[in-house]
Amino acid sequence: MNDQLSSKEPSAAQTLPETGSQEAVNKRQAQIVKKASRLFIKKGYAQTTMRDISKATGINLGNLYNYISSKEDILCLAFETYHDPAIAWLERKGVLTIEDPKEQLQTALHQMLVMTHDAMNDILMMYRETRVLPPKFLKIVLKKESDLVDFFEKIIARGVEKKAFHVRDPYFAANMLVFQLSLYPLRSWNLKRYSREDFLTLTEETILKAIIPDCA
Repeated sequence: MNDQLSSKEPSAAQTLPETGSQEAVNKRQAQIVKKASRLFIKKGYAQTTMRDISKATGINLGNLYNYISSKEDILCLAFETYHDPAIAWLERKGVLTIEDPKEQLQTALHQMLVMTHDAMNDILMMYRETRVLPPKFLKIVLKKESDLVDFFEKIIARGVEKKAFHVRDPYFAANMLVFQLSLYPLRSWNLKRYSREDFLTLTEETILKAIIPDCA
């Protein structure tokens, strides 16, 4: 399963020139992506220039191009900073090896809901700006999204086989689940009455009840 969750496509970071140690490059890229993402959220991708990003990061324009070759690279890296930590967490915490489908689904779902809730602005920006990604980067992003659907599909299918879940089509259910992970970023304007904990609890209960017949 680990192999299936790992994308074989080159990432945006792999297309960039190396300056100094790779660790230092990665750290500086993360700083640039964080600052640039805030600008994309505030001004919009099209209205943000590389000079704006240079000013926000405190890195002069010439040096900036040593780490990031274009705005498109930054946007693609922003997508990676959401998807990659999620998959890494699932692997690191042993979620992939949990035998009980119910426990595995509940653990993975809870963590993903927390991550999407807390990264609300970044996810909303990604939904809004996906259309401007060049085709080669869009392919990478869509592959990562498909990997997440694939991960949940396997959990649900195994639960169906063990008679633990009541689902007609595991692939469709997995797609619905992954879409609902973005509920708060997309609908936060109408969900302000709920505290963070209330929202997470209610969303988790709603999703699980559609999959696990006896979920309380």
